[in-house]
Amino acid sequence: MTVPDGDRRRPHIAFPSVLSALLAVFALVVVPAGPAHAYNGSTSACAFTGTTGYTDEGQQNNIGTDPDRFQVPFDPTGTAAYKTLRVGMLYVDFPDAQGAGSLAGYYNRLSPAATWMWNASYGHTWLDIQAPLNQWLRMPSASTAYGWPGTPAYASQQQYVLDAVTAAANAGVDLSQYDMFYIVPTSGATAINNSPTYIWDSGNPGAVVDGTTVKWAVTFGQDIWGSWGYHIADHETGHTFGLPDLYSFAGDTHQFVGGWDIMGNIGGPGNQYFGWQSWKLGWTHDSEVSCMATPGTSLHTPLNPVEYAPVGGRWRIVVLKTGSTSAYVVESRRSALNDPDLCSTGVLIYRADWSVTTGDGPIRVVANPDAAAPPAGCAALDMDTWQPGQTFTDSSTNVTISVVSGLSDSNGDTVDTSM
Repeated sequence: MTVPDGDRRRPHIAFPSVLSALLAVFALVVVPAGPAHAYNGSTSACAFTGTTGYTDEGQQNNIGTDPDRFQVPFDPTGTAAYKTLRVGMLYVDFPDAQGAGSLAGYYNRLSPAATWMWNASYGHTWLDIQAPLNQWLRMPSASTAYGWPGTPAYASQQQYVLDAVTAAANAGVDLSQYDMFYIVPTSGATAINNSPTYIWDSGNPGAVVDGTTVKWAVTFGQDIWGSWGYHIADHETGHTFGLPDLYSFAGDTHQFVGGWDIMGNIGGPGNQYFGWQSWKLGWTHDSEVSCMATPGTSLHTPLNPVEYAPVGGRWRIVVLKTGSTSAYVVESRRSALNDPDLCSTGVLIYRADWSVTTGDGPIRVVANPDAAAPPAGCAALDMDTWQPGQTFTDSSTNVTISVVSGLSDSNGDTVDTSM
């Protein structure tokens, strides 16, 4: 192992047939109902249990629910510097779409996701992406038999995963050596048009082969050959960590967060996970979170940009708790590492609500009325950073956030906050 120095889909839900047809194009993570949330071990007064029953922005695990529903992308014991997640890449073809040519292009298309995740996690998570077989694995059914194009039902996607990993096991792969699988179809399987994530459900038999239960898999489609490329792998892998979709399932696809997080606009100018998300995933520690949970308090806070590893004496985010399920979050953003093409830099303010379901805006960026007009290639929301001398006020919660100063380098910004 070597360690380095928008418009989409929605979960499968039982809708009336007409609405289901309209929403099929937005499929992303195909799941059954069931309670579970990622767990970051936080004891902060600003960290709260998710309430939606599935992927949301809650920071803590629901007591009594299945703790294995999502992957944990950090070492919870604190003894290891980083967590290695072993990813097995399987290449599949079909009776109606046979694979041909070199497989290197498929691997090279997706493997840079490991470096992106390493940077996003500040060196806490390494995706050890391996291709155990340099061959096509023939699926027993046609490419059109599993629910594509559109959104496969959970049972159909589970059968797809089961068929793929069974073929791998029959070819000699020890499935128990992998935490998750990337299942990559031949480019000739044009019916498989998108890349939903499979997350196991302990309430059904699951994809079990030779005593190994495959809990997580990304079933890639033809969209890996578009401009998003390996960013799709990082987005979909984020779902296995318990992250919800931040784009909208209805109306303007990117109305909530624009291009500020890869769980929103995969091809957006800012792909780094929000600081709130990195805290949820255990990559940002309580010691880097400036928590305001009591009305009548105020803070003067220097912020380290979320793109960079921690700097002593600076915070990653400021969290202002505004209710039992909501908070404002303040962070600093710079054009660096995973965010080389930001449309604007400075202080970003957004509202997180852990009672809001995936696709309905669990995080919403606060618009800056004085932001510059967006240039070509940028949306209005991509411009909504706050600059020195500017102040955001929410009279309904008594929250005030003022930008005191900003620096052009990795030292970030300083803000005054009160509530």
